[in-house]
Amino acid sequence: MRIYTVPHHWIRRTVTTGVMLLLVVMVLGVIHRPGPALGTAAPLQPVDRYSLRDVTTNQKVAALTFDISWGTVMPTKVFDILKRDHVAATFFVSGPWARQNAALVKAMADAGYEVESHGWAHVNYTGLSNAGVQENIQKANQVIKDITGQAPTFVRPPNGDFSPRTIAAAKQIGYTTVTWGTDSLDWMNPGVGTIIRRVVTRIHPGDIVLMHASDTCKQTDIALPTIIQDLKQKGYQLVTMKKLLTYGTPNYRG
Repeated sequence: MRIYTVPHHWIRRTVTTGVMLLLVVMVLGVIHRPGPALGTAAPLQPVDRYSLRDVTTNQKVAALTFDISWGTVMPTKVFDILKRDHVAATFFVSGPWARQNAALVKAMADAGYEVESHGWAHVNYTGLSNAGVQENIQKANQVIKDITGQAPTFVRPPNGDFSPRTIAAAKQIGYTTVTWGTDSLDWMNPGVGTIIRRVVTRIHPGDIVLMHASDTCKQTDIALPTIIQDLKQKGYQLVTMKKLLTYGTPNYRG
């Protein structure tokens, strides 16, 4: 029988090569080993995603709200009607308008009406940076606070324009973004009957009704007395925004 011998240096070289290959395989396995699946981000809660539109309640309460950015005629007319009929309401006023009409804004606050913010420049918030949104709100905030003695806590963004990002930016400086549950469409001047019908037929418990008291709205003062009368006949109590929130759970929805 023939016996073959293997040189020691060849054995050492083979073992070393095998060990190196094993190490390479192990390293590659670690690199390419699938890690734990990354969890998807938790969906935003409605309060962080949407605006405040109404309040969940079984009680017949609602808030009439009026945006004001321009003029002196319609704001005074609407204010006088509300005072005459002893109806609570909330005014969302822009900073420049408030500054130019400080006496009227102060009269509103002194009479127990809630004065909230409609921002400064009448621009879509989604077109602004976070800092731009906050600057727009804070600039109006200072003017309104100086006039009324109270800082607003609600902001109605111009054109009702918002996104989760702008809602977060407003919240960082203490503001809740408010839009509406029912739009009267008075800003379109669609006819007095249309304005009345939209509000009276769409009203629901906890509703936030959008109306306007700028001079560009020519029919609001004509429609308002009938709206007030019809809502009272339906058993509705009209309250301010802050008061409305005491009747139920805020409803943030798209």
